[in-house]
Amino acid sequence: MEMFKILLLTVAVIAAVKSQNAADDPSTKPLLTQTPDVPVIYTGENLTFNCKSEKQSLGWEYLFFRDSEQINTDTSANSFSVTSDSGKYCCQTKKNNFTSGQSDERTVTFKDPPSVKVVSNWTDAFIGETVTLKCEIQDTSEKWMYTWFKDGNIASSGPDTQINGNTPSISVKPNQSGTYTYVCQAELEGRSVKTKESSSHSFKVHDIPIPKLTVDPTWKEFFPNEQITMQCGFGSSSDGWSFEWTKNGKQIITNPTLTIIAKSSSDSGQYACKGKRNGRSVVTQQSDVFQLNVKNSTPEPAIRPNPSFEFFYTGEQVQLTCNMSGAAWEYYWYKDSKQTKPIANKNYIINSTSVHDTGEYHCEAKRGNFFINSGKMKVQVKALSATSLNLVTELSDIIAGNILTLNCKVLDDNTWNYTWFENSQELNESSSTLKVKSTEETIKNEFKCRGKRTERPLYSSLSDPFMVDNILFKRKILLAISGCFVCCFVILIIGCIVLKITRKPEKKEPVREDLFISVADSKNQTASPLTEYMDKKPLEKESEEKEELQLDRISVTHVDGVIKDEDSPSAETSGLTSFK
Repeated sequence: MEMFKILLLTVAVIAAVKSQNAADDPSTKPLLTQTPDVPVIYTGENLTFNCKSEKQSLGWEYLFFRDSEQINTDTSANSFSVTSDSGKYCCQTKKNNFTSGQSDERTVTFKDPPSVKVVSNWTDAFIGETVTLKCEIQDTSEKWMYTWFKDGNIASSGPDTQINGNTPSISVKPNQSGTYTYVCQAELEGRSVKTKESSSHSFKVHDIPIPKLTVDPTWKEFFPNEQITMQCGFGSSSDGWSFEWTKNGKQIITNPTLTIIAKSSSDSGQYACKGKRNGRSVVTQQSDVFQLNVKNSTPEPAIRPNPSFEFFYTGEQVQLTCNMSGAAWEYYWYKDSKQTKPIANKNYIINSTSVHDTGEYHCEAKRGNFFINSGKMKVQVKALSATSLNLVTELSDIIAGNILTLNCKVLDDNTWNYTWFENSQELNESSSTLKVKSTEETIKNEFKCRGKRTERPLYSSLSDPFMVDNILFKRKILLAISGCFVCCFVILIIGCIVLKITRKPEKKEPVREDLFISVADSKNQTASPLTEYMDKKPLEKESEEKEELQLDRISVTHVDGVIKDEDSPSAETSGLTSFK
């Protein structure tokens, strides 16, 4: 019996030894596992390798390899973690001097997490609009969860934000104006992998504007055939909007511009507009209401003169008035169907009429493209009575004194008082005559006159100018001529007196012989030359003058009773030649 027990014990020991030897067999191949067990690992993600054998026992070492190069230093642990470095991983077990074979290799690829971006067509919005944003990721093979940030804080669902679980879309419905900025980020479900935050996306939220209604022309009352243009908009930022018009609360047209050509009072009413954003649900409030009033008929402008005389005199002021009901009219005036100098005024004033202003006048009232003409009115202008200004001073007064008398007379049958002007300055004199003292101060002055009265015509025409200097000049000429005559008369008298005083009396000279006789005459005459000379009558004055002239040239001397000519060459001859 004891032998049997010893035999059983021996068999048990042998079996235990064999079992231990089988467990410690270094040729057993270990198993390499990884967590997470995915082919692609993202950089920064924790990847853990586990090396185990089917017959695990105590005292074994664990060796981990990447691309055949051991990477762990602590061999007592059967796991090893990495966060980067792609490659082929395997492991071995080792006990004492025995090493197991390598496990099957596991190929691991690390890559960066995918990038995300916010996708949206919204760059601006209006209060109440729903803005949709989408977080777009490059990798769609994994299940990603999304986180949204607004102005740097995690966005949460609320009245103005709707986040549908972990979907990449978010809906925002702002309730106040301002700038909104959103960022998104993605995270792998069940893993500690997060993408980088996307770039920010901003959009501006505006208050819903109220359109402005403008009217051209701006007056409130219109007449048939006038055109009214209404504009609805936001100024220069009306792009992307359409506008609806209402009349008395009922929609009539969709257009930014409403044009009405007035026909009658049926076009009157309250007009307003509102805007609608194209392709979106934004509708503005209604604009201010414009009350349009249209008359059933057009009045004709009335023209009247002021003052309302049958005719006018030259120099009078005439004002023609063109009356037209309503506002903003421009008025244009015509004479004999030809436009006068443009005056956009209801009053046409002729400050000083002339006969050329006679004619038919009418006015044209105009506003915008609409105009209407008045009836015609005849204006007649008569010339004022002529006025003459004359000098009534006598010639003797002009020569003797320096007072001039001027007379003014209007050439018609009316009774006139008179107004005098000196160098265009009115004088205090109303009679028809004016005494002018010609002095050095007044010789350059100009005098005029005209008639005046208390009934129309109130004035006569102005006379031609009269200058004192002209009369003084004439007087000086008369005085100079008179002086010349007096001087000549005095000189003539004095000359006569001088001639009478200085004239010598006639002398009776004794008869002298004609000593100047020729030789031939001396032969023919028997009488003595002295006797013949004595018998002759006294010589006339002219003969005496000639003889005196001849004697001036001849010097005659008596020498012992013989006449001798000193100068004449005839003295040398044997005979004498007479000078007569």
